Amino acid sequence: MNKFVPVILIFLLAIFVSIMVGPAQLTSEIIQLRLSRVILGIFAGGILAFCGGVLQGLFGNPLVEPYTLGSASGAALGGSIGILLFGTISPLFAFFGSLGIGFFVFTVARIEGGLLRDRLILAGVVMSFLCSSLVMIIMVMGGRELYEILYLLMGYLGIIINAENRLFIILMIVLSVVLMLFLYRYHRELDIISQGLETAAGLGIDIQKFSVIIFLITSLLIGLTVSLVGAIGFVGLVIPHISKLLFGPKHLYNLPASFILGATFLLLADTVSRIITVYELPVGVVTSLIGVPFFIYLYRK
Repeated sequence: MNKFVPVILIFLLAIFVSIMVGPAQLTSEIIQLRLSRVILGIFAGGILAFCGGVLQGLFGNPLVEPYTLGSASGAALGGSIGILLFGTISPLFAFFGSLGIGFFVFTVARIEGGLLRDRLILAGVVMSFLCSSLVMIIMVMGGRELYEILYLLMGYLGIIINAENRLFIILMIVLSVVLMLFLYRYHRELDIISQGLETAAGLGIDIQKFSVIIFLITSLLIGLTVSLVGAIGFVGLVIPHISKLLFGPKHLYNLPASFILGATFLLLADTVSRIITVYELPVGVVTSLIGVPFFIYLYRK
């Protein structure tokens, strides 16, 4: 447990840096905006990293995460349909988009009762590109500006939490915490499945039922995240590996560590996105610059 102390200290440092560092002078309005970014960064980064750790444990594949599986892009597609129909992004539409694409990728990767890991990643990446193209078409048809499309596809933490949306965001955060605690109860099953499906089946775990539960809950979590901050890639890929290096393979420890490290990573990435250029970049650009080389390294290894 002592390993958590430096991780928490770095997390607190990331919060301080996120509030203090930026191109504008600190005023009450700027502090309010940056506090909103901190809350959304902790929410989104923690959930994406947590879901990445769960999905990697379920599939036994180090390259799986919400983005490479197509779930995040599917949630963005569902959210864009909600924008076209109702004028605003809907968590329900994002959830069904994430769930639908995730199950499609999972179905494509299955052959004769088995699961081909390379096919899973390939199908996920292809569907991510397809969903991104469809999002672009739908948003253009809806008369949306280019920056709105980019922020939906690459992520943006600049939403101001105010009296109008405060209750909605609080409810989404509370629901997400409850869902993560529900998933965390299965840390032992994830440990067993990580050792092989035959071992898990021999110990009485219903693999099919368990997979459906994990898919439903992670899809809902990803849908909630994307409906607030857009699709942010590679947080769920990079962070679980760092967590495993620090805390070992047991999900009892590396899942909560993934949440803290994911929040830290996204807060720092958001800070960089605000200061690296004159115009603020989507935070997903920064996470991709780190995540893509990491993905290539893992794939070659």
